[in-house]
Amino acid sequence: MKIKRYVVSHLREAMPLIRQELGQEAVILNTKKVKVGGIFGFFQKQRLEVLAALDEKKVEKEETREFATLLQSEKKRREETPERVEKSPEVIQEKQTPPRREALEGNVLDELKSMKEIMMQLMENERLPKQLKPVQMYLEAQEFSHAIRSGVMAELMIKSKSYPTYTKEDAFEWMRQEFAKRIKNYPDIGIKKKKLRCFVGPTGVGKTTTIAKLAGHLLLKERQSVGLITSDTYRIAAVEQLRTYADILGIPLEVVQSPADLGQALANLSSCDVILMDTAGRNYQQYSYVSQLEELLSGQELSITLMLSLTHRYSDMKSITDNFHSLGISEVMMTKMDETKVRGPIFNLMEEYKLPISVLTTGQNVPDDMVTTTPDFLLDLVMRERVNV
Repeated sequence: MKIKRYVVSHLREAMPLIRQELGQEAVILNTKKVKVGGIFGFFQKQRLEVLAALDEKKVEKEETREFATLLQSEKKRREETPERVEKSPEVIQEKQTPPRREALEGNVLDELKSMKEIMMQLMENERLPKQLKPVQMYLEAQEFSHAIRSGVMAELMIKSKSYPTYTKEDAFEWMRQEFAKRIKNYPDIGIKKKKLRCFVGPTGVGKTTTIAKLAGHLLLKERQSVGLITSDTYRIAAVEQLRTYADILGIPLEVVQSPADLGQALANLSSCDVILMDTAGRNYQQYSYVSQLEELLSGQELSITLMLSLTHRYSDMKSITDNFHSLGISEVMMTKMDETKVRGPIFNLMEEYKLPISVLTTGQNVPDDMVTTTPDFLLDLVMRERVNV
């Protein structure tokens, strides 16, 4: 892989140089604004730094043409859009209210991210430097999404060019740094919860046990008064299971089957600081179940917590999340972390759905075996299985 750096005033200036020195099959890895020249830090000029690369084994011509077409169309769009805004008399109103700078910068970042992902698609795994292959294999084994893998690996390839003698350990440290930056952009897990917190999800994820753990934590560690509600009258002995937990903790339990029942239950538990509501686990592919929940919860001020199991495939997690999305999910809790070593889906869900994952459960013990996530904990989670690589 041959990589060259160009400092130019505009991307248009870089393209002929790239074609001349690297050929038509070259791809752009990254672009960023830099300051050059000046005296003692003054009178510096802003320029564009462009990193371009050529796979010396030659990427498939069809894939290269697709990338070149994408790049040229984006270049054309950027060049033509300002002209239409300045010359067309019909867009005076639009000129008076230009797009926010933050939105434009966000679009540029999204475009750069897409370019990096395309670059990784054009590279086969065996063409990676040998020091980076273990990182790629690790991310694949942990089932991180293609978007995360390609983004991280593109950053590592760019960084490796500044350190010719880097090692595998350096590559994993860079991976840790990249995830540290990503985690900073994840949704805030510290969002304020409503007094009524309703837990939804498919069968077998451990909603009832997790609710008991959370009730014990709130009661014993945070010294809050807690009430329980269950609408799970479908599953055999489901009410009795939660009632057993309620008796052990010495907290009230209400059983509901209709919106009227729920209103009365909330009135009965009005003195509680927090009310945790269990719902029946049903076939998440049947939207009628979600409709029943919407009818039951209609008009209530509440937070919705989606429960997912880490033992499920990520494709199933996505289907479940999509199906419950209409309820207005506030957060996600994931169970059975002790039953799998795969950690990628935790991060895939946060990046794809922009939902905070606030709690991970690690066993059946009540009220223990429950971890509240933090940025440091999530970063440690990324690297925890690294010792086996």
